[in-house]
Amino acid sequence: MAEPVVDLSTPRAIHLVGIGGAGISAIGIILAAMGHQVTGSDTNRTGAWPKLEAAGVRPEVVEPGDLFAVAAAHYAQVVAHSTAFQPTAEVLAAATAAGQQLVDRAAILAAICSARPTVAVSGTHGKTSTTAMLATLLDGVGADPSFLVGAVPVGLGDAARWGGATGSFVVEADESDGSFLELGAATAVVTNVDEDHLDHWGTIDHIEAGFDRFLAEAATGIVCIDDPRVAVGVDERALRLATAHGSVTVGESAEARYRIHDVAIDHLTTTFGLTVDGVEVGPVAIGTPGRHHARNAAVAIATAATLGVPVADGVAALSAYAGVARRFQVVGEAGGVTVVDDYAHNPGKVRALVASAAEAGWGRVVVVFQPHRYTRTRDQGEDFGAALALGDVVAVTDVYGAGEAPLPGVSGRTLVDAVLDRRPWAEVAWVPTLDDAAAWASQVLRPGDLCLTVGAGDVSTLGPRLVAALAAAAPA
Repeated sequence: MAEPVVDLSTPRAIHLVGIGGAGISAIGIILAAMGHQVTGSDTNRTGAWPKLEAAGVRPEVVEPGDLFAVAAAHYAQVVAHSTAFQPTAEVLAAATAAGQQLVDRAAILAAICSARPTVAVSGTHGKTSTTAMLATLLDGVGADPSFLVGAVPVGLGDAARWGGATGSFVVEADESDGSFLELGAATAVVTNVDEDHLDHWGTIDHIEAGFDRFLAEAATGIVCIDDPRVAVGVDERALRLATAHGSVTVGESAEARYRIHDVAIDHLTTTFGLTVDGVEVGPVAIGTPGRHHARNAAVAIATAATLGVPVADGVAALSAYAGVARRFQVVGEAGGVTVVDDYAHNPGKVRALVASAAEAGWGRVVVVFQPHRYTRTRDQGEDFGAALALGDVVAVTDVYGAGEAPLPGVSGRTLVDAVLDRRPWAEVAWVPTLDDAAAWASQVLRPGDLCLTVGAGDVSTLGPRLVAALAAAAPA
């Protein structure tokens, strides 16, 4: 059954359940900027609190059983919940009795999208970076965009903003649960089509069908036709989708209208040439490393052009892009070692990250990877092995379950074996805990190394520990 439509045309009292999460907190900030009275509840205070309060949102910490019930104390007319907190039958009945409209995150986001011409950026990999690049570009040319990004763009300082009435709303559109199909976007961007979130989609054919519908329902489409599984090559699925919908094509192949060439990566920067319909418009330079980021940047330029931004202006504005939090985020440098943290958690993202790092000019690429979810580790172990084997030295921790129960025979050790299956001579270690990983790294790292801490769980806490330990061990 379809979610009810939320009317945001007049000020409403809106309560957000799971307000501390990155996605739902950003929605709260936008709703407050739109003029709504916004409250929220969560079971823990998170890093989102200061920006929520600064935006006029009133978040509070409550017991799990009160997450939905507290909305009545704020006279909420609309109650929207994150995917982390699902309403029970009792909650549904109470909301009905109180006259509340109870909806999920996708429905409240769709209501926001209806208030602005929306550019929805989706794809199996790269949507956060591409959304951030496009928002940075549009801000740089004075287009006054509204935006919602899954992480904070370094140059913009905020993950969410509600801009002027004449600007577009640039939103990161989540394909993992199919909710990107509810946004009603005027412009649909597809960064790539790859195999992930099979717990929802089942097969890659179903994933392709989802992106087919995504493009069909938009007036304009932009599709990167490069295959994310290889260094250079066309993805036949993406090309098929682009052709079927007359989409603007981007990539390194001759078939692309916006064609990338001569990609060069030097530590923390990427430069590349770009032709549009055979005419050179580059070079393009961005402050984050990786061939995959060259693709994302070209997609942002192409998308901005469909919105009326001259390509030359887009290229110039994008030079200000310096990445987003947890996407090749430099944690620090000590003892001659650069420590970088990244959110990559599926094989395609890990492959792109490690391959780009290998091209960037460091002595060795040392990877500490924390698998995310038992099902993903089980279903894509072979692909993870191939991706991690691109590193010079690799360590794998145990699985960060993210709410999933352990599966028999599935652990981080599964991926150690997968790396060795791919490259039997690989230098790979099994470090079950983050303490084990820190102890291992102290013995392995040497000057000139790039150390990547990788995953969507609490591995993000490891980088600062490594920098501190390296600094303490460095000669005075």
